[in-house]
Amino acid sequence: MKLTKKFAIGVAAAAALSAGSALAAYPEKPIKIMVGFSAGGGTDTTARGFASYMHEAPSLGGTPGYIVNLPGASGQKAAKAVLDEKADGHTLYIINIGTFIVGELAKGADAPYSVRYDWDNLGCMSQLVTSLQVHTSHPAKNMAEFIAHTKAKGDVHTWGTSGATTMHAGIGHYFFDTYDIPHKKVPFKGGSKARAALVSQSVESVFGGNNTIAGFEDTIRPLATAGADRDPTMKDLPTFKEQGMDGADFTGLYCVFAPKGVSDEVKTKWAAAIEHIAGLKGFKSFMKKNNLGTFYLDAETGVAGQNAMYKTMEPILEKILKDS
Repeated sequence: MKLTKKFAIGVAAAAALSAGSALAAYPEKPIKIMVGFSAGGGTDTTARGFASYMHEAPSLGGTPGYIVNLPGASGQKAAKAVLDEKADGHTLYIINIGTFIVGELAKGADAPYSVRYDWDNLGCMSQLVTSLQVHTSHPAKNMAEFIAHTKAKGDVHTWGTSGATTMHAGIGHYFFDTYDIPHKKVPFKGGSKARAALVSQSVESVFGGNNTIAGFEDTIRPLATAGADRDPTMKDLPTFKEQGMDGADFTGLYCVFAPKGVSDEVKTKWAAAIEHIAGLKGFKSFMKKNNLGTFYLDAETGVAGQNAMYKTMEPILEKILKDS
């Protein structure tokens, strides 16, 4: 009788522990944030700044975040690694929607993912803004002078970017093709490496993030910036449209993505966390020092941005693929 009683108590205790484990509140452990580019670029900078304040988000209960860089294929290598993980909210992905979608469109039927159908947008906190950048020794001070100088040289223009199929690359292709400038793209694994190539003058220009200019103003001169309006962090830099070029009036929202299928609890807690972190003075200060703005957009607005990016980039990628 005593053995039976002890056995019953043991079973009850095991059941209680099992139930408690099953009902454990999210998050249960530190959260891994995957970054598909090398350290120092816009994505890495945004993700590291964001992750450093995750423990301050009340909805995450003090849980810290940490960054894992897995550069390759313009972020697609890291994206596939996240999709291979369990969709429980403990492995997430930060990237700008422009590069995310361009990478998908560039692969066509061989795309390793669909942003629409394989991912849940949890919310956005910043944006990546592209600019055409040259070395300060370059004679051009604006777009008209750059176009005139480049055409006058009469050779193939070599330009760098943070990856073969990033948003920067898409805008670069569009620009050079629009002005009938023979060009050769040199893709790098991240914005910091593209910047290093421009500083060393290994490439003639770069289409990259405005953030990569911070601290390199003595050697890098931006000529124009993408976006319908001027970048709030670089208000003196005219847009492409202000200098007569249409079609580059978009930016890439930086958003937090989870594999499709995460729970409503994860979505709710992350919506609150992103809004909280985006409003922190320390995060804003960090981002400003790196020429990156801060704001909060909910998941619904982020998805609307994705849809707009598809509409903008699909014809550009179709032309790029057709001409390649």
